[in-house]
Amino acid sequence: GTNLFEWGEYKEAEQVLKQCVESMNANEKSSDNEKFQALFTLAALDRAQGKYDEAKALYLEALKTAKKMGEESEHVDLSIVNSIAGYAEILRKAGDLWQAEALHKKVRGMLLKANSEDANDKDIELQLAVSHTQLGCTVFDLKKYEEALYEHQSALQIRLEKLEFNDALVSESFNYCAETLCAMGHGAKALPLSMHAVDVRKKEFGSSHPAYAHALCVLAQVYNGVGRSRDALPLIETCMKICETAFQKKNHANIIPNLLVYGDILTCVGEPQKALETFRRAEEIHKSNFKPGQKDFQLESCEQKIEKASEDIRKAEHNKPSAAIKNLSPDNGGMVQSGGQPVIVFTDVGKDVDDVFALVVLASLRRMFILNPLAVIATLSPQDERARLARVLLDSLGLPDVPVGIGTDGGSKDLVELHCFDNEQNLLNLPHGIILIRRLLKEAEPKSITLLCLANLKDISELIVKQPELFSEKIKNVVIMGGASYSEATERLEPDETAYNNNCDPAAARMVYLECQKLKIPTTTISRSAAYDCPFAISKLNNLHLKCNHLLASEIYQANTKAILTLWNKVNLPAWNPGRGRLPPRCDRDWFCKFFRVTIDDEAEPLASDGWLRSANIYLYDALATLNCVEAYQELYFGHKGHVVNGTLHKLIERIAFKDGLAAEIDGMLHEAFRLAMEGAFAKIKVENSDTDTNSSDKKAEKSKNGERNGKSSENAQ
Repeated sequence: GTNLFEWGEYKEAEQVLKQCVESMNANEKSSDNEKFQALFTLAALDRAQGKYDEAKALYLEALKTAKKMGEESEHVDLSIVNSIAGYAEILRKAGDLWQAEALHKKVRGMLLKANSEDANDKDIELQLAVSHTQLGCTVFDLKKYEEALYEHQSALQIRLEKLEFNDALVSESFNYCAETLCAMGHGAKALPLSMHAVDVRKKEFGSSHPAYAHALCVLAQVYNGVGRSRDALPLIETCMKICETAFQKKNHANIIPNLLVYGDILTCVGEPQKALETFRRAEEIHKSNFKPGQKDFQLESCEQKIEKASEDIRKAEHNKPSAAIKNLSPDNGGMVQSGGQPVIVFTDVGKDVDDVFALVVLASLRRMFILNPLAVIATLSPQDERARLARVLLDSLGLPDVPVGIGTDGGSKDLVELHCFDNEQNLLNLPHGIILIRRLLKEAEPKSITLLCLANLKDISELIVKQPELFSEKIKNVVIMGGASYSEATERLEPDETAYNNNCDPAAARMVYLECQKLKIPTTTISRSAAYDCPFAISKLNNLHLKCNHLLASEIYQANTKAILTLWNKVNLPAWNPGRGRLPPRCDRDWFCKFFRVTIDDEAEPLASDGWLRSANIYLYDALATLNCVEAYQELYFGHKGHVVNGTLHKLIERIAFKDGLAAEIDGMLHEAFRLAMEGAFAKIKVENSDTDTNSSDKKAEKSKNGERNGKSSENAQ
């Protein structure tokens, strides 16, 4: 019965648990402990289904049984604690928030006493985390958001100490932290936490469980809060479908908060009529589930939203669009306001983990106000998948306002090999890169923007052909990861066509170099030999994986391990074997050992856990190129050859001047980027004052959602 409940099979769970209780009541020899467990679980199941009166009666019966069990004990009985907490949750669900808060605080005191009696008891500490969570949800409903965040952060700290990072209960705490931060007006801080929760819950519970639906609803709220309502819409619609199927009762009370979020998003995407219908349904469900006086704050919220949606419709009929309508995604254009050198990045992210490192370094430089990424353009077929991956990666790093565009096919047909998050990224709305770039360049100051190319040069060549005046007028310089050399015969730079990025589309590479030299636009080219000068130990990836509470750090480590072992298998195949793919004959076992700087026993079959893999090195080509967008880093760490063509200096980076210092600098940036992305889960954060900016659609969206509550997941019952 308990397992069926946790799997979301409510109807079958109810039948089994009722049979358990009836059997125990009929048998005088039944143990009180077993009876308590059956009563408690059945009460939690009724609570999850919105049967509050039935749940109250069962919790009270469970409490009597628990008291009987603990009569002879001087210590705190956890059965009694759980019964009181369960009863308090029923009061919260029914809207009696002040009494629920008082009972949850009583439970907190009992658990603290129990913990002092039996220090370091894992079960008691995890129960204390549940108490923090339940009290956090209660004070959230009372709109005490800072207090709620403290409680959820406290629960998260305990769970991270006692459980695995990808445990379902850890994801629950991330989810509630994200929801609270969103209500406080900190959507960007909430987004990485919410994405973690969605990723873990889908893996743990499956895609039809209410716990996953709740995580999707919070993610939809967060996207709506950061101004990306069109990305939020498919998420909340998926959430609604799951809930309509999972709950036995058609108009379940737990659907109301989801409907209110759905209506808010519909309002923001310009569908006031559909929003009005959604709010009215929420009101009807409330009236059918609650008695007069119960949960009045929720009914009042429904009524206010109905009135606002009706007003929007009236204004639309008189051609006066509401300020709340058209909450557009920042991916649809607009200069990102931030300090630092403006830069547009071209990446083939998904080909290997190196591109991901570059985006992490970019996030760190953005937070230091050194670089201001105006857009990231994903290139190389299948470019739409790469673009969605780039969007998810930037969101996970707390950069939801950096637009992502879909670039060209890059002249190649490589497959995407790395997907770091499974966050419904196929539903994200993204513009075409050339349209996005044109908008950004039109808004930019003359000679102000750096182009950073970490991939093929086809997109930049297309920009030169289609927007020659904008390219000439607005581009300050171009930084290229690839390779080039100075030709004495032609007296100009020529691209190295053996470099992978140049080789994808050699004609595009030649055109970009030629036009930059003609138009007197400085270039900086980083060759792969510079990266070989600065190996990055895989052991540092393992430290990231272990120390940073961020799924992307773990994904990078796992993806890199998989890639190296796949390459190892390929180099052991004979040169004629098609399983080697495009790997050249020179890439054999000896090449592998020299390239990764490892020693492998010829007789051994290396596995991921072997010492050779932990001692191997990788090369962060694209991260080094990203640092070359900053003149101070370039002067400090890189040695370059300069060639003056047409009166303009062009730099070739072929070596590293300060190797150890550079590796440490990058390692520090990676740690800092992940730490700051997860800041919302650990730092003390104040509620943002949204009243000071009445013109901000983002803050209006946040303000309209303050106090709105999501349906809770079933694991709170544990």
